[in-house]
Amino acid sequence: MFAIRKLSLRASDEAKSLISDFLLGLDAMGVAEDIIEGEGFEVSAYFSKETDLNPVIGSLKNYLSFLRENLSVFSHGGITVEEIDRSSWEVWRNQLKTVRAGKRVVIRPPWEEYIPKDGEVVIEINPSMAFGTGHHETTRLCIQTLEEILASTHVKNVLDVGSGSGILAISASKLGVKDVTGLDIDPVAVREAKSNLERNSVSEKIKLLCGYIHSVRGRFDLILANITVEAILLMKKELRSRLDDNGLLLASGIPTPRRDELVSGLEKEGFIIKTELQEGGWVAVLLGIDNNST
Repeated sequence: MFAIRKLSLRASDEAKSLISDFLLGLDAMGVAEDIIEGEGFEVSAYFSKETDLNPVIGSLKNYLSFLRENLSVFSHGGITVEEIDRSSWEVWRNQLKTVRAGKRVVIRPPWEEYIPKDGEVVIEINPSMAFGTGHHETTRLCIQTLEEILASTHVKNVLDVGSGSGILAISASKLGVKDVTGLDIDPVAVREAKSNLERNSVSEKIKLLCGYIHSVRGRFDLILANITVEAILLMKKELRSRLDDNGLLLASGIPTPRRDELVSGLEKEGFIIKTELQEGGWVAVLLGIDNNST
């Protein structure tokens, strides 16, 4: 019998995107945000009936505690789980279509076909969620900037910090980077990323690590960090130390009101802003190292 479980929680406007982004890597079949009139938003993640939700809920609770301690404005409700039928799932699923994430990169869910045009790169991502198929602004901003960098700069290696479903690491590899490493602290996310690497035939081209950035060895031409402002600022010393002298840091997951806070914090660590993109209340910032800083 067809059955899917839906994990949901209410969240404030400031919290909803962070929670959805985190749920990206937690082995879900999909993630959605719905407006609840007068009550904020409901963030929902869909799982197969066979999925053990205990580690998922445990990881989510730990992340919610982290956000509560580090954000000045943050609220959420309790976590609920319910079974839904095929018709409810199909209505949700049909809302997620193939999306163009950049000039070249097209992201599609497994249930849709797409014939690439000249120069296009097609990436299949499952789970087919708003934050995993290029529907969210932060993903698109990163991919658009990544395309621009690789069109004008030779990049030998890339580190994707907080790699989640692996979408950015896969994009970098498909766009021609030979040495790509994905890093995430959540083993559930790493497991999901491995499945997506296999789906896109890049398992031999991308190394996936589970852990924190201080365990990463070597230096990189480009580091991608589509995570939270708090996480980026927390690891800013490690990010700088793992960049080549002429390396670049692409930081995203930044709400527009917190752009100055993020840039100021990174400039104090010796970064210098190169360029930035904005869309829908989100910012992606490209930075280099200020070699004149001490």
